[in-house]
Amino acid sequence: MAYRALYRRLRPQTFDEVIGQKHIIKTLKNQIETGRISHAYLFCGTRGTGKTSTAKIFARAVNCTSDGEKPCNECEVCRAILAGQNVNVSEIDAASNNSVENVRDITEEVKYPPASGRYRVYIIDEVHMLSAAAFNALLKTLEEPPEYVIFILATTDPQKMPQTVLSRCQRFDFHRITVAEMTEVLSKHMERENVDIDEEALAYIAETSDGAMRDALSLLDMCMSFYYGEHITADKVREITGAVSRDVFFALMDAISDGDSAAALDIVEDMSVKGRDIQQFAADCVTHIRNLLVARAVEGSCAALNYAESYIQRLKEQSAKLSYEYLTELINLFSKLQTDMKQSLDPRILLEVTCIKACMPLTEKSTAALEKRLINVEQQLEKGISVSVQAPDVQRSLPKEAPKPPKAVPDDINTMIRNWRDFVATVDDKILAVMLRNETQPAYLEDNILTIVCNYQNHFDTLNRRKDEIKRCLREFSQKDFDVRAMLRTQYDKRHKELYGISDDTLDEQNIEESLGRINFDVDIQ
Repeated sequence: MAYRALYRRLRPQTFDEVIGQKHIIKTLKNQIETGRISHAYLFCGTRGTGKTSTAKIFARAVNCTSDGEKPCNECEVCRAILAGQNVNVSEIDAASNNSVENVRDITEEVKYPPASGRYRVYIIDEVHMLSAAAFNALLKTLEEPPEYVIFILATTDPQKMPQTVLSRCQRFDFHRITVAEMTEVLSKHMERENVDIDEEALAYIAETSDGAMRDALSLLDMCMSFYYGEHITADKVREITGAVSRDVFFALMDAISDGDSAAALDIVEDMSVKGRDIQQFAADCVTHIRNLLVARAVEGSCAALNYAESYIQRLKEQSAKLSYEYLTELINLFSKLQTDMKQSLDPRILLEVTCIKACMPLTEKSTAALEKRLINVEQQLEKGISVSVQAPDVQRSLPKEAPKPPKAVPDDINTMIRNWRDFVATVDDKILAVMLRNETQPAYLEDNILTIVCNYQNHFDTLNRRKDEIKRCLREFSQKDFDVRAMLRTQYDKRHKELYGISDDTLDEQNIEESLGRINFDVDIQ
């Protein structure tokens, strides 16, 4: 007997074997049990999610003569439909049978009752490919067919279908199959097939298939043929697909984070020597950076990271080294690279230039690039590496030793809170000044420390990183030495209640005064 592909041999034969569509299966089974069967169904969803398989199972179930679970696949009607010998179930490919004449053949056939079984079932696959005239010819029959006729329309592109057709059908949207569900099913299939394959390889196949079981089984079939009798690993699967190992993207991001352009270019060279597709590599870079950004922003599990747990953990560890702003800047940088590659004769050069710009943001004027340069300098100082600064043309005489300012006391802190806006106006760094004026509020909690309260985590991170600069500005403004700390609003409210038993309403009053001040300022300008 000729070999049959996995996706054909492992096609679901009962409702319980359909993966990831519990909402649809439950509805269809209830309709069969109660006899509330509709005359027209529309199955929508991406490829490989089980639309046609579910339609075939439903066609057997409504005609099954068994008294138990339907379809039984054992009765005479079920076996005839499975063998394709029952004329009452017709599967039509609308991509190649999309004319008015093909639809007229259907409208003529529905006049005759089924020879065996209860229903004539018409499964029209890729129904959106029908011509406008064919849809019009189908409308009347679709709306009021004989009581023994059921239409099941399947499509991957429902927005191309006329509203007149959509309104006559019960619509079911098939979901993409999750990585976890697909990995579990593939693992069971491989046990029955006696195939030696890693769990990581199955997870990678599931991720690559983008929620389509048929794609996963086709890729798995190819791996089984290529590595027949061998142990199949994730790296061997990547060799089949021509993809680059995830370790490469982690290594590239480490090089970019450390500003090591030589290491980044070595990775590009190695990837090019191995014959990997440059444009696909750039697209995968964008996906990896996107995953880092999501992992940085989200704590715990998240549907946006539908990957293996080991991969998510590595993403969280690497993303902790990078700021939100810099990750967003990298996504923009590599997304622009993808666009430019489409018009370039040598995409590799563009990739190398982009990697250098990402490693050495010396010419970029964005806030993220400036922040990255500051972080690089801080990292060098922490490692004990001296940072050279170009001396000015005119030598300036430095004071011998500035007198040490006195330590700020609670009265000084309260005075600073009252004069906060005047202080912010003296901050020469405009970005820091805007954040201190609009996104923070000063407060005092009986511990001789000026507390700067902020609402968001990214502002909290920036304040901690630039705390010494804020202390310097405070010292220059007041001639006093302040201890400063950053605190999230939720933490501040909790601490305030512990100390005083009530929440602090003065912060909200500061926000109101600030808003009124901005309104008056705008009026004066006009």
